[in-house]
Amino acid sequence: MGGQTAETLNYSVLADFYDILVKDEEATKQWVAYTKKRVKGNHLLELACGSGEITLALADAGYTVSALDLSQEMILRAQAKDILNKVKFKQGNMLELKGYGSYDAIVCYCDSINYLAFDQLESLFGEVKKHLKDNGVFLFDMHTEERLREFQEPYIEEGWIDSTAYQWAIESDDNRIIHHFRFYFKDGRVISETHVQTVFYLNEVIAKLNKLGFRVETTTDFEEKADEIGEKYFISAIKGDRL
Repeated sequence: MGGQTAETLNYSVLADFYDILVKDEEATKQWVAYTKKRVKGNHLLELACGSGEITLALADAGYTVSALDLSQEMILRAQAKDILNKVKFKQGNMLELKGYGSYDAIVCYCDSINYLAFDQLESLFGEVKKHLKDNGVFLFDMHTEERLREFQEPYIEEGWIDSTAYQWAIESDDNRIIHHFRFYFKDGRVISETHVQTVFYLNEVIAKLNKLGFRVETTTDFEEKADEIGEKYFISAIKGDRL
C-alpha cells in the first residue's frame, strides 16, 4: 500500500476508528459491575474516559458522572453519544484536577494509567486524594508484567474499516508496550499514530498509594485473585483507614 505518510498526535486520527477497534459491550458490563461492588455513594469522576462507552454505562446505572480525557477528539465523540446530556464531559489532564469537585469515587479504566510515566504516578495519586471524599475510592487497572512477555514477539492485526485499511502492531521494549497504528485511506494518504504505555511493578505502585494514606486491595482481571500471570491488575485504593 503506497501513498504519502504522516505521523499524527495521539487520537487525532484513531478517534475516528477507536470504537470499531476496541468496543466491547460485555467488558463494559463487567466494568459497571466492578464499580458497583466497590463504590459507596453515586458521585463519580472518570479519568481518561475515551469515547465514553463506560462513562455512559455508569450514568445509565445511576451514577452522577463527570468525565475528562486529554484528547479533545475523544471528548467530542463521547459528547455525541450523550444525547440526554447525562454526563459532564470536559477536555482535561488527569494530572491537573484543580477546579474539580469532591467525589465518592474516581475511576481510571482500560489501562489508561499506563500512559503515564512512573514518576508521574505520585502526582496523579495526590491529585486523586485531594478530590476524594473521606473513605472515597480510587479504582483503576494496569497491565501486569505478563503483558511484556506476551508482546516480546510483535502482534499484528490487519483489516478494513469501511473503505479504510488499517494495521495495528503491538510490541514490548524493556518496560514499555508500544502500539503502532497505520491507516490507509482511499485518496492515498497513510496516517500513523504511536502510543506508548509503561508497565509498572505492582509493589511499587502500592507503596506510592500507601505513602499517601490509601488502603489498597488488588485483584486480577476483575475478580480473580491477584496474580501477575493475568492481563491486568485491578486496584481499589480507599482514602483513609475505614471502609
